[in-house]
Amino acid sequence: MNGKNIVKNIAIGFALVLAGAGAVLFYKNNIAMNPGETLLKYMSYAEDGEYDKMYDLLDKDSQKGISKKEFIKRNKNIYQGIGMKTLEAVVTSKKRETTVTYRVKMRTNAGVISYNNKTIFVKERRRYRMEWDDSVIFPQLGAEDKVRVKTLHAKRGTIKDASGNALAIQGKIYSVGFVPKKMDSDSVKLASKKLGISKEEIQKKLEQKWVTKDSFVPLVKLKEYSSDLLDVKGIIISTETGRIYPLGESAAHLVGYLQNGEGKAGLEKLYNKQLSGTDGLEIYIVDANGQKKQLLAVKAQIDGQSLNTTIDSKLQKSIYEQYKKDKSAHVAMNPTTGEVKALVSTPSYDAQAFILGMTPEKWNKINNDPRHPMQNRFKGIFAPGSSLKPIIAAIGLSQNKFSASDDFGNSGKRWQKNKSWGGYYVTTLHDYSGHNVRNALIYSDNIYFAKAALKIGKDTLKDQFDNLLFGKNLDFTFGLTASSYGSEGFTSEIQLADSGYGQGEMMVNPVHMATIYTAFSNKGNMLKPYLIKQKGSKKQVLKEHVFSNDAVKTVNDAMKQVISNPNGTGHAAQIDGIDLKGKTGTAEIKQSQTDTKGTELGWFVTIMPKTEYKESLELVSMTEDVKKRGGSGYVVNKTKKILEEYLQ
Repeated sequence: MNGKNIVKNIAIGFALVLAGAGAVLFYKNNIAMNPGETLLKYMSYAEDGEYDKMYDLLDKDSQKGISKKEFIKRNKNIYQGIGMKTLEAVVTSKKRETTVTYRVKMRTNAGVISYNNKTIFVKERRRYRMEWDDSVIFPQLGAEDKVRVKTLHAKRGTIKDASGNALAIQGKIYSVGFVPKKMDSDSVKLASKKLGISKEEIQKKLEQKWVTKDSFVPLVKLKEYSSDLLDVKGIIISTETGRIYPLGESAAHLVGYLQNGEGKAGLEKLYNKQLSGTDGLEIYIVDANGQKKQLLAVKAQIDGQSLNTTIDSKLQKSIYEQYKKDKSAHVAMNPTTGEVKALVSTPSYDAQAFILGMTPEKWNKINNDPRHPMQNRFKGIFAPGSSLKPIIAAIGLSQNKFSASDDFGNSGKRWQKNKSWGGYYVTTLHDYSGHNVRNALIYSDNIYFAKAALKIGKDTLKDQFDNLLFGKNLDFTFGLTASSYGSEGFTSEIQLADSGYGQGEMMVNPVHMATIYTAFSNKGNMLKPYLIKQKGSKKQVLKEHVFSNDAVKTVNDAMKQVISNPNGTGHAAQIDGIDLKGKTGTAEIKQSQTDTKGTELGWFVTIMPKTEYKESLELVSMTEDVKKRGGSGYVVNKTKKILEEYLQ
């Protein structure tokens, strides 16, 4: 065979191979593109969001009816709008039949949408193409219909006090606004006067670009309103649901507030997930008039759970009313169970304003207030002053560093251990005889407790403070600043001595103080404070035997005398027929020993026994800036009023 023939035969063979391959491809394409397979291909493109490829499978007439751009927009808006995750299609007719019946299962944000459908295919240029209309998306969907997705908002759980009364609840809020075409020349002026907002602010809202004569222009939201507000021409009032705080400012730091549906402070923030619940979702078809035509899927909302607290609303409000003009922190607790009955911080703020709308003017007023009303003081730490003395006494007695009858001697009103202290002296206010634990607590003798701290010694005192959870985060609902006795411990005798009467570098959190004092009501066991009621909530010992039984008895007897004895620093709190015990404390806050412009903190810790109608109550109150206002006596007088109201 010559070379020409060889080349010719090779060419012919290659041509035959190409022809055979073409025949196979043609055959495969025809098989792959039968009506049933085309439908499945279309649905796979829908699942992958390849809307342009879906359009390419439409027949000519269908493409004439809708442009590629509009087709892509329509399908994309619907499939992405419902949050389609997967799309499964099963052909139920024979794949070669031009009327294809099929079953669809679509997973969406609102759950599964399942339906049976049928679509006609026509053959164009050896390919089967779909006769498309909107019913391919959903059988009930028409060209003028729309698919809507609606959030089903979960109802936020109620925060309740110990008696089931609401501290935070969903309630009615009134939205007040103008409809411009109904206003007259006096409307802005009258609305400004009645609503307490400036004419300029109202005018600014009315001049927004979107406003038309028929628009409803919101001005303010109100918890309640006077009926004469409707006398203002153009005013419209609509009702909506919002968060209501029945105790107002008296519980703002405790309950907190919402902003844009999220808890931003207090219990609202700490338990936001539990209170919020889970929103649901509804997917449905509406017709051209906006009427619901077909429900496609619904995922029901799960309402938030209620939060049940141990708070006594009446007591909470009573404490606030006494101290609302002060900078103060208060903790009320049942010392026999650990239940927290009140948590108050003053000055306070209007939590409702964050729901109704915080104007820039209101926010600037709060933010620039030198008293810092947003500051939660019951979370902070403060110099305890003499309110620490019962704790020092109990430590010394429990550790056998001195006895109840030991007399530390009369050192007058000014004392230093020795000349090594230089010009530094511990001072006290009262002369008395018999310098033992009992009398030292009655007269609140700084010198006695400075000596007591030295007798206890820095190592033992450090160990005992550590055992009482100084320097540690107390296990409590609110994150509290840890109490402390000095960043480096007791570094000098003077610091150690000053610590004995709550000065030096001593800093105590009010909730922690209340927790330590529970040991005086539980035979030396310190109880865990709790604020949230749960199934099985009960008294829980946080630390066992922090003080000995004898120490507890001695200190309790002395604290009773602090109030019942006419010479006691807490005598002004005495209530006839009630066997109160307690301890006052005045802490000096100054830059140096010679500082005469420093301020004072006033403390009073009171323990009231259970009565016929009321449970036992321990109240810890701390007030800033009591210098020249009676020191701790200022707090004592207010405590008596609170306890008298509590007993009513």
